[in-house]
This record gives sequence, C-alpha cells and structure tokens, in this order.
Amino acid sequence: MKYIFILLFGITSLFANEATNLANKLHYLKSYNKALQLSQKEQKLLMLIIVEDGCHWCKKFARTTLSDATVKQKLQSITKVMLDSYDEASLTYEPKFFPMIYFINPNTQKVVDTAYGYQKKNGFLIHIQKANKTYKKESSK
Repeated sequence: MKYIFILLFGITSLFANEATNLANKLHYLKSYNKALQLSQKEQKLLMLIIVEDGCHWCKKFARTTLSDATVKQKLQSITKVMLDSYDEASLTYEPKFFPMIYFINPNTQKVVDTAYGYQKKNGFLIHIQKANKTYKKESSK
C-alpha cells in the first residue's frame, strides 16, 4: 500500500507543475500576489493566465501564441502571471475553460477583458489591444 501511495504521488507531481513549467519557459511570474503588487507599483495592466494540468490547448497557446515575437512585444507593458487551476487565486476567478486569460486592472482588481481557451495570434492581439484601451480609460478617470 505504501508503494502505491508513493507511485500515485509521483505521477501527480509530474502534472502538478504544468503552470510552473510554462511560466518558467515564458518568464512569467508564478504568484498572483507578487504580480498584483508589481502591477500596482509600476501602474501596469495585469494578465492572469490559468492553466490546467495536462491541458493540450494550454501548452499549444504557450508554445505558439505567447511565444510569438509580435505578441511578446505587445505584452511588454503588461505584468504577466501564470497559475495552475488549483491555485487559490485561480479559484477566485472560477475559470470555465483552459487556458483562461484575464486582463485585470491592478488598482481595482476588476477584470477588463477575458479570453477563453486557446487563442490564435491575431485574435489574442485584439484582446491585448482592447484590454490596454479599457485599462487606460479607467486609469485616466
């Protein structure tokens, strides 16, 4: 019984690091609170991406869209954080699909735009533009 437990724990550990692995590859933050503090300090829009263990579309989104040079350039002015679907901060947002992408005003912690599931480059660029526009409009009030 002891060996079965160890084997099951080992297998789940392989998948439990999905968000960490993707965040490390993309150089995104892995703590919502740290990302929020940094966004508030630097007055930057916050992008929260929630992924699920073993999610093919999450990996594809990271590998293609988020790794695209144009997308990376557009995201330079945004604080980026990636969390696992079981992270306490993720549960606050109640994700319905994966990946879930939330653009958040760090001052109000209000979601200014949401992208559901895998996003191709052009569609995601529209979300970035819309979120930035809404955030700037809210911040100028």
